Amino acid sequence: MLKTPSDAAVAGCLSLLLEVSGNPKAGNVDREHDFDDLKFEHFLASAAGAFPAFLEVAEKRIIGEGVLRAVKESMRWHRAENVHFGAFLLLVPLISSWDAGGMVDIAEAARNRLRRTDFRDSLSVLEAFRLSNARVVEAGELNLKDRKTEEEIAQKKINLYEWMKMAPEENLIARELVDGFKISIEGAKFLLSFGNSGKAVVELYYHLLSKFPDPLVIAKMGREYAEKITEWAEKARTEEERKELDEKLLKDGANPGTIADLTASSIFLALAEGWRI
Repeated sequence: MLKTPSDAAVAGCLSLLLEVSGNPKAGNVDREHDFDDLKFEHFLASAAGAFPAFLEVAEKRIIGEGVLRAVKESMRWHRAENVHFGAFLLLVPLISSWDAGGMVDIAEAARNRLRRTDFRDSLSVLEAFRLSNARVVEAGELNLKDRKTEEEIAQKKINLYEWMKMAPEENLIARELVDGFKISIEGAKFLLSFGNSGKAVVELYYHLLSKFPDPLVIAKMGREYAEKITEWAEKARTEEERKELDEKLLKDGANPGTIADLTASSIFLALAEGWRI
């Protein structure tokens, strides 16, 4: 269990650090692979830099403003653009509910807090998105990239929970926020059953990658390719096979970034339940 707001903030940072340290994580930045504009060190700096924001979230129970603070604080420590926007969107509601109990209770409390947000939380998340220049799945309604979205949110007073309900079905992060973090709970249970092996995070990543087509891959390369990745991930059992898949996805430009975000939120819930590496 998490005993203090500081514990919750540390768990948030550690979740991000453990996620990026897993290797090899097919198609994503890890200790052996950087992207041209996104380096392993950017993730370390972002995770550490988010601590003051995470602590404020745990103490003040802020969500939309918490996501914005996390983006701003983390960006003070690196020169990249989007490093952790999706992960912040998942982690902040969980951190705000750190003292609800075990992982299932935290997830349910986080969903209830999301239900009680107001339109200002939505506007803060929109600002955080624009600051980080994150990649997202295109939505037909209240698209993050549409300049009219801000005006519509304010006029209709659409809170963050209702906004996320409007997201496309394949948007796994929005689905997590609306459905009570079901994937993250599943991921946390996987870690708890796997034990404290140093390979646990990598195994979790491939477990999630084999089950859920990544929305960022769908947006860039189509659903068929994203579904092929789930099949390849299921078959890639050895380290050599996973390195081969990693190289293929990197060559193709397929980046399952949402699966990495879900890995981080799963780690947070496992840490809250008492899991330790």
